[in-house]
Amino acid sequence: MTDAVSFGAYRPLSLDSVVAYLRSRSESADLLDLTADLSVREVGDGNLNLVFQVAERDRPSRSLLVKQALPYVRVAGEGWPLSTRRAHYEARSLRRFFESAPDFVPRPFWHDDVMALSVMENLREHRVVRGLLNERRVLPGLGEAMGRFLAATLFDTSDFALPSDEKRRLVGDFDNPELCRITEDLVFTEPFSEAAERNRFNDLVANDVRDLQGDESLRAHAARLKLTFLTSAQALLHGDLHTGSVMSLGDDHRVIDSEFAFVGPMGFDLGLFLANLLLSACAHEVRTEHRAARAEFRSYLLQEGRSMWSTFEADFRERLAKAESPSWNSPAFQDAFLQGVLRDTVGFAGCEMIRRTVGFAHVSDLDGIENPEARAVAERLALTLGRTLMLEAQGVSTFDDALRLMRW
Repeated sequence: MTDAVSFGAYRPLSLDSVVAYLRSRSESADLLDLTADLSVREVGDGNLNLVFQVAERDRPSRSLLVKQALPYVRVAGEGWPLSTRRAHYEARSLRRFFESAPDFVPRPFWHDDVMALSVMENLREHRVVRGLLNERRVLPGLGEAMGRFLAATLFDTSDFALPSDEKRRLVGDFDNPELCRITEDLVFTEPFSEAAERNRFNDLVANDVRDLQGDESLRAHAARLKLTFLTSAQALLHGDLHTGSVMSLGDDHRVIDSEFAFVGPMGFDLGLFLANLLLSACAHEVRTEHRAARAEFRSYLLQEGRSMWSTFEADFRERLAKAESPSWNSPAFQDAFLQGVLRDTVGFAGCEMIRRTVGFAHVSDLDGIENPEARAVAERLALTLGRTLMLEAQGVSTFDDALRLMRW
């Protein structure tokens, strides 16, 4: 039986059942010919979800994407349970982001709370940015796109744009306690604790890790960043904005996978994306054989980071100038506020670089380097850069100051 009753309670979809699910939903008829021969492909490679591309076999351009939350962390198996409620936060955040920045996210179609799934535009020809950067691909306008996306979404969900009562409701609507706790533990706490059991790292950098975890000054900066993450409710964040959360095709760049969305410090999203550009640069110190090619790609990645910040800053200032409240019109206030966001960005970037090297969740940029000795070279560079960014973030006044910390 494949009618709607079959999907009245949560159950994970499969290659065999996803078409039956779509045929049980009247909304599907606006997107696909449900009488046609439909192809299904599972494309999820993340930690938390099932993801299916569904297309008309004779007209593959007629397609959609089905994303369903699993009741556990997929990478860890059923031993790490996780509420499917995160699909609700992702669906709501995607709708908010689409309202503010429709050119930079997939179009949402509908969300099913019972099945913990969303149906959205299928970016069938786009590829994940992390993989493209691993291949040393140059992606036109990537940094600018990220800056525009972040300026629009962060401003529109901040106190600068929202009435105070609406902003307070937004904070409650996106409390997202389970995933915020995962970030709190995996980004800010465990990487800096020798006792954390989920940390994992290359044995060849064990001494570097012990030195890092014994650095009381660094631990104090990690604690400060953690407190900012926990208490600074500035705007609705993506919450996990790394290069695996962006897909690109030519100069079209789209942000995906916002299940970690919550209201937090603006610099967190900016910092995570910047850190992942830097992790790519660290990896290519080993991945790319020729020195000139390494230097050229490193320069490109740093330029994309600069472009992200400069675009974000310019767009955000323009939006502040048009804000309704005269409280935000002071150039001195704007300078001080954006300097604070920049310092948060740099500090969070450093924290992200460290946790992706020694914590539970790694990145393919580094882990894809098969030789442990070679990988250790890139990992030490990532740890050194991350440490420097965390320790020096509060002394940064301009992005050029930050760039000087990123040179090697």
